[in-house]
Amino acid sequence: MLNTSLFTQNILDFARGEVESGRIDRSFEYVQSRIYAVLDKLELEWNAESSPIDGATDALGRLKRSSVGLAVVTNSGRAAAQFLFDKYNLAGYFDCILTRDDVRVMKPHPEGILKAIELLGVTKGDALFVGDSTIDIKAARAAGVRVAAVTTGNYSAERLKMEGPDYVIGSLSELDALLLDL
Repeated sequence: MLNTSLFTQNILDFARGEVESGRIDRSFEYVQSRIYAVLDKLELEWNAESSPIDGATDALGRLKRSSVGLAVVTNSGRAAAQFLFDKYNLAGYFDCILTRDDVRVMKPHPEGILKAIELLGVTKGDALFVGDSTIDIKAARAAGVRVAAVTTGNYSAERLKMEGPDYVIGSLSELDALLLDL
């Protein structure tokens, strides 16, 4: 599967330039809303066919019981994220959920991660960002936080290691042991 997040940010950056140059006679907010509407529709279709990652809810439950502050920072839209949180009953595990609708610039820009850190009331030194893509690693690096790459997404451990994460884990169930070592 292609990582559409980076392409989406490229399209948004291009559209902003076109609006600012006057080549598009609409506001950037209008153009962005049209792009997001298409993405929301596609993401909802894709999410309808999704299945949970094995062990994810067990791992989230253990983390939540340990009083670790948990946030989601996703390049998906609010509608698609809410659909998944409802479908798998996940919202109760997280202290905050940030989607592309909550930030000006998506990952790999660090804005979402920095906003989550602020909302959780932690320092960068206490934060650990967990992601499954090269964009996640780049965003965490740009935010100045440690990053654990998990191989449950579209990238192999070897590919994720090329981006220089602090840790590479094979599943979310390994987070408990990782956090104990921090």
